[in-house]
Amino acid sequence: MSIVLDGTTGITATSLTGNTKTDSITDVAGTGAPSFPNGISLTVAPTENVYALSGTAVALAPANGSIQTHTLTGNTTYTDSFSAGQSVTLMIDDGTAYTITWPTMTWVNNGGTAPTLALTGYTVVAIWKVSTTLYGALVGAGA
Repeated sequence: MSIVLDGTTGITATSLTGNTKTDSITDVAGTGAPSFPNGISLTVAPTENVYALSGTAVALAPANGSIQTHTLTGNTTYTDSFSAGQSVTLMIDDGTAYTITWPTMTWVNNGGTAPTLALTGYTVVAIWKVSTTLYGALVGAGA
């Protein structure tokens, strides 16, 4: 698979088997709207919205979008609404030292434990599900 982004002709992605070109996705107009083989096309580029969570009993639902923010207003319990293969980036703003109760989760960094929330700015956590296991990882610097 090769992907080319040259700023002039847009994005071209080509899959090769040996030396034979098998498929390509092209955005020759540079609009962000790719054209696929066999007449399938998008009229505009996909856009991701940032979704703001609220409340203190919150379902982490990838259907809300892959980027979610939550300004804590009290101690909060998150629940798992993921299916296998789904993921989100969760940005938590906690300026008041509230606590979070996480769903059953395997933390892959940060010493295998949930992060301590920053009292200024965001604590950013990547969350994803493989099979039936929910994983979490602290993104960037933090504790």
